[in-house]
Amino acid sequence: MGEVMRQLLWTCVGSLFLCSPAWAVLGGDLASVRGDALAWNASISQSALSGATLHSLLLPNGVTVREYVDAAGTVFAVAWEGPVQPDFVRLLGSSFAIYQEALRKPGRSVGVNNADLVLESGGRMRAFHGRAYLPARLPAALSTRDIR
Repeated sequence: MGEVMRQLLWTCVGSLFLCSPAWAVLGGDLASVRGDALAWNASISQSALSGATLHSLLLPNGVTVREYVDAAGTVFAVAWEGPVQPDFVRLLGSSFAIYQEALRKPGRSVGVNNADLVLESGGRMRAFHGRAYLPARLPAALSTRDIR
């Protein structure tokens, strides 16, 4: 019995290292939106848009994060506003490196506009806002003005 328990314990510990966190990053899936809500202890609501679903998360620190999911279940855009900046690593995923590079440019706001990513971030203390989206994943029925 002791050997079986030891093997079970090592299996459980090993599986923890193999699991990846479910973050609603750009290009992530619908399940990751729920993972964000749990991780951030956020209240969540959703509403239907043309060709997409908007998931609004209100975080305890007052930040609102909006995650846009297309009909295939892919997060194609995120937007935020609030008194502090959101966790950009969590929101941008592999696009975070592009954001970091854009931070090196002088100015108060951060902008990226290329074929793979559009990102706009700005504001001042206690009033930050921004959005990021994947242009190629934007549903035809939505305008970029709808991502806010």
